[in-house]
Amino acid sequence: MVDPETVIDGRYRVISRLGSGGMADVYLAEDQLLGRQVAVKLLHHHFAEDQEFVERFRREASSAARLSHPNIVGIFDRGEWNGTYYIAMEYVAGRSLKTLVREAGALDPSTAIDIVVQILRAARFAHKRGVIHRDLKPHNVLLDDEGRVRVTDFGIARAGASDMTLTGSIMGTAQYLSPEQAQGHAVSAASDLYSVGVILYELLTGVVPFEGETAVAIAFKQVSAEPTPPSVLNPALPPGLDEIVLRALAKNPAERYGSAEDFITALLRERQALPASTGVTVASVAQTPETWLGGASATPPAWPAAAAVAPAPFPPPAGVLPGDSELLEHPRRRWLWWGLAAVVVAVVVALALVLSSSAGHVTVPNVTGQSEAAALTTLKNAGLTPVASMVSSTTVASGVVLSETPPRGSRVARESRVSIVVSSGRPAQALENVEGLSAEAAVKKLRKAGFKASTQATPSATVPAGKVVSTNPTAGTELGLGSPVTVLVSSGPAQVHVPGVTGQTRAAAEAAITAAGLAVGTVTQQSSESQTAGTVLSQSPAAGSSLRSGASVNLTVAQTSSEVLVPRVVGQGEAQAAAALGAAGFNPRTTTAATPEAALVGLVLDEIPAGGVKAPRGSSVTIAIGALGAATTPGETTVTTPSTPATPTPPSPAG
Repeated sequence: MVDPETVIDGRYRVISRLGSGGMADVYLAEDQLLGRQVAVKLLHHHFAEDQEFVERFRREASSAARLSHPNIVGIFDRGEWNGTYYIAMEYVAGRSLKTLVREAGALDPSTAIDIVVQILRAARFAHKRGVIHRDLKPHNVLLDDEGRVRVTDFGIARAGASDMTLTGSIMGTAQYLSPEQAQGHAVSAASDLYSVGVILYELLTGVVPFEGETAVAIAFKQVSAEPTPPSVLNPALPPGLDEIVLRALAKNPAERYGSAEDFITALLRERQALPASTGVTVASVAQTPETWLGGASATPPAWPAAAAVAPAPFPPPAGVLPGDSELLEHPRRRWLWWGLAAVVVAVVVALALVLSSSAGHVTVPNVTGQSEAAALTTLKNAGLTPVASMVSSTTVASGVVLSETPPRGSRVARESRVSIVVSSGRPAQALENVEGLSAEAAVKKLRKAGFKASTQATPSATVPAGKVVSTNPTAGTELGLGSPVTVLVSSGPAQVHVPGVTGQTRAAAEAAITAAGLAVGTVTQQSSESQTAGTVLSQSPAAGSSLRSGASVNLTVAQTSSEVLVPRVVGQGEAQAAAALGAAGFNPRTTTAATPEAALVGLVLDEIPAGGVKAPRGSSVTIAIGALGAATTPGETTVTTPSTPATPTPPSPAG
């Protein structure tokens, strides 16, 4: 959790925490640069560690930031802070559509259509720009203070939306998933339209089409079960709305509306055919519950009242037809007939009042112990108006009705409000930080705090074996007591396979070793006649061996041989020979050797070491230069003159 007054990324000062979901925490913050309030969505750390997820998160947020529409919550900024990622978006003061449905149940059809048309306008705008929401549900639809519908999380709800192994928010998501999403198939604009169809169904009936004990069970129904027509749950709905909803909920995407525009057209056409509205508007249902639910005496928005049926005029006495006035001419007879008529009218009115009183009262059914959705349906079918509230419970599972008021069996007027109290499960509590503790100590601490803790081994190069690396969910997450928590315990550095790098260049070999999570150890140079200098000749340990992460791999690398061939320079001029030897890496030294032949004067008569043998690079090679005179004893030197010319000069002509 982030404390109030914390400044995120040097710009957004946290005011308060708005809520938490399966993917992120949301905070109300002040943009200190522009002086406005924003909602900052901060990714949970375990998502931030998934690079593939983060990249998709960035890409989707960038796409959503381009959506500027009156029915879409705008995205202002995104960035990285404190080891995770955030999105700064428009702050909408209001409540979610899900909250409205929970509190008010089914809405007036005209109001429901008005809300859904605005959702579809947001979807139409996004779809035309290549952005699909993927997780449209009442939780992501806000009603602002003016009653305008605002859709949030466009493009950033993609990750995890079809993960059927999770609970909580994913359970809620499963109720609105299209069949193709539930099966892991490609998502299209038609998937969003299916989700909007589920929302419309819920606004008209107060319940979703498919319920189940688990997210997987709900997803299975999305794929294989046919929805009950809305009018079965709410007989007041016209057949046209049944047709619209069931088409939007078609299993095959090709059988749904071709676009959001087509869906809007069908809804507006049906709205024109509805009876005159009672005046309930989106703005009125967007108000807080106290505004229009307001206590036991308040009256919630009503359905359009049926026209009152006026009683038929009282009939003339039997046998008296219009025109038979003589029977009524006598005053005493006339008063007699009027008296009889008055008595009959009084009896009819009294009987009508008795029948009306009896017909206008219903018995409150027993819904305690039922699921919230089932209880709402039962009460509505009984002609009552359910109002739900939630409290935490340590003994009753989340979503189950704890009590009802008035109690079951009570006789109340039709359309009376029945308050049901629904369990929200065990009260939420922030998960403690147990990183660095031993596995045993961490489990004991979490269980004492009321969580169901279990351990799971995970490799770590930084945390000692047997110590806690982290938890899933991460520390600070708000969880209901009794929620499962996985304690990730270090098993030490991971074992990795040593890659084979023999024959590669030294640079390539070191890169491969590092990429495998290992380190480069000692590098030994070794002369090689067959391999190019810098080529890896051998490695230790050998390829395929298992080492702990971070261990070293030693290399032996070829180097250029220190010995080279001595050039053959006998018969060359002194300057030419000296140049050839210098180019080969040797230090030429000269001596003179007497020769009686004038043609050999100035030429190399001998070289030591001899040409064609190997000698260390940089060593000296002595060359004997012919000089006219009597021959000396072989190997005897008459004059020695060191010579290492920087620039070889052409040999002088002999003679």
